[in-house]
Amino acid sequence: MKKKLDHAVNYISAILMFICALAVSLSIFLINIQSSVDTNSQNIMTDTVSRQSDHILSILQIHYGFLNSIADKMGQSSALLSDENMELLVSMAENTDFERTALIETDGTAHYDNGAEKNVSQRYYFQEAIQGNETLSDPLESSIDKETRVILGVPVYQNGNVIAVLGGSYNVTALSRMLFNDVFDNSGYSLIVNQLGEIIAYDGDPAYHKITYGDNFFKFYERKNLLSNATLQNVRQDFQNGTGGTVKVRTASDSATAQYLSYTRLGMNDWMICYVIPVANAQGSYEFIKTDESILLGVFLILVLLLVFYVIRTNRKQNEILLRTAQLDGLTGAYNKRATEEYINRILTQMPNEKGTFVILDIDKFKEVNDQYGHAVGDKVLHELSKTFFRHFRKDDIIGRIGGDEFVIYMRNTESKEIASARINKLIENVRNLPFEEMNGKYVTISVGIAFAPEAGSCYMDLYKNADTALYEAKHNGRDRYHVYTQVCNQIKNSI
Repeated sequence: MKKKLDHAVNYISAILMFICALAVSLSIFLINIQSSVDTNSQNIMTDTVSRQSDHILSILQIHYGFLNSIADKMGQSSALLSDENMELLVSMAENTDFERTALIETDGTAHYDNGAEKNVSQRYYFQEAIQGNETLSDPLESSIDKETRVILGVPVYQNGNVIAVLGGSYNVTALSRMLFNDVFDNSGYSLIVNQLGEIIAYDGDPAYHKITYGDNFFKFYERKNLLSNATLQNVRQDFQNGTGGTVKVRTASDSATAQYLSYTRLGMNDWMICYVIPVANAQGSYEFIKTDESILLGVFLILVLLLVFYVIRTNRKQNEILLRTAQLDGLTGAYNKRATEEYINRILTQMPNEKGTFVILDIDKFKEVNDQYGHAVGDKVLHELSKTFFRHFRKDDIIGRIGGDEFVIYMRNTESKEIASARINKLIENVRNLPFEEMNGKYVTISVGIAFAPEAGSCYMDLYKNADTALYEAKHNGRDRYHVYTQVCNQIKNSI
């Protein structure tokens, strides 16, 4: 009897030791997982801000290209202030994103599209442009709508001489507002500031920030005690050097207030673009890990005394499910952003000479669908679109959802660009014909950017940036269409 009791005690002790060892191991694992989540979230933040900075530059470069083309045409006119040139000013203001346009003579007299005249000879942007340079003015804040605008200026040449400056005002606040609309479910806020911390533009849900025009970025955080002096000094130094980074900020007493602050050089003047988001929102896509880990621990504690083998077997299966779940988007069944990038990069690395078609697409005016019909209808649209994609493309093609309504598709072994383009055109037609009873007979459309591998890029990010440039062209030209990236797009982008 005593031997049986000793055996039972030894058995129970062994089980308890095993449980304790597993609990310690699991705790270390959870800590490492949280550390990895934090690192990955910061990397995503840094990549996101860098990508949006590139996106801003590509938008401005397109506007510079447009201004230069109009300036060339004006320079061919026999009279600078001809009726034809004045009509061009009015047409630019009415049909482009420029809110006001002006043709400025060499003495600084500016003739605006609305007929007004003003001398701007003392303005820095005029002095730069009259010397033959593309120029961007310092920000000007409207006292009426608090929007921030800048002037884009290009020289007008005639017979090799600068005879005038063509300028257009652009709403920086609207540009800032557009950047992060589909990032992290619209949480957080964006800032454009200069190296001294002066705010040029900001946008986002006021629930996430208290900063406003007139505040200084560094004084705000210093006053709120969100950053340690050492960290704040590091950020100041990064701003001075024009380098990017991501830091975690919070008050000393409340971890719930933790936020990620990500920033990078915008690439024009001395401006920096910043994005601030609560840590909980940035790590929202990882919440399932914490939930599943809690379930796993609870099940183990209940079942380990009954059958250790069963717990181990169940744990193994659960881990396989977690691994699979981590690669897929729950709503659409497509690969998530991380898995999409990994699989495409793997193909490009292993088969660098294989010809492929990189496709980036999103739903035109998808925000209006959510706003008018509700997010449930928006989710159904995404779900039906993904089903259409899986029917339309081959089994070996990569289909991923990398943002709210943003999808990436990589078509493998596309020897014919014409056939690939025709296939995308057919997809656009199929999407346009999808019925959605909840939308009262209305249909959705998609805009598509295409970049062919390997000539347009040999890695995911290169193909993504080039296809994204083509996508912008498709949207700029009226949406519901596709645009193929060409070397001309790259030349325009690199001329900023």
